[in-house]
Amino acid sequence: MRAALWRHLGWRGLALAGVGACWVWYGIGLIVTDRPGVVSATGPLLSLACMEVWGAFWIAGGLAGMLTAALRPGRDLLGFAGLAGPLLWWALAFIASAATGAYDVAWAAIPLYVAPFLLVVVVGQVTGGRTRRCACEGVTDGR
Repeated sequence: MRAALWRHLGWRGLALAGVGACWVWYGIGLIVTDRPGVVSATGPLLSLACMEVWGAFWIAGGLAGMLTAALRPGRDLLGFAGLAGPLLWWALAFIASAATGAYDVAWAAIPLYVAPFLLVVVVGQVTGGRTRRCACEGVTDGR
């Protein structure tokens, strides 16, 4: 059964499911723990919604990744968007906080959000997208 699951998921599905699970974990952490540094650095976002909403945003992105990992290959763009979205918003908030001086040490954490964003985009591109072959069915989803 594990071999069949791996044949279906492959690296692309593993990336979606694994990173998605981490985003769910991080989102829960944002909701249930006090994170003074994160609160300070995400001030621009907190003017739009409370931390609980942003935690739910991370959870939703993670669930999108996890749920689309099992979809037929090439139908998982929503999952990659779900993984990339929270990273992009967080990176932009940290950049804004650092640039405006609202939280001047935010610059040091920017790579922690930009690097995974780039990796999610690269994995999505390198592992095939719309034309990735489904090893479990032996067909190609090419349009």
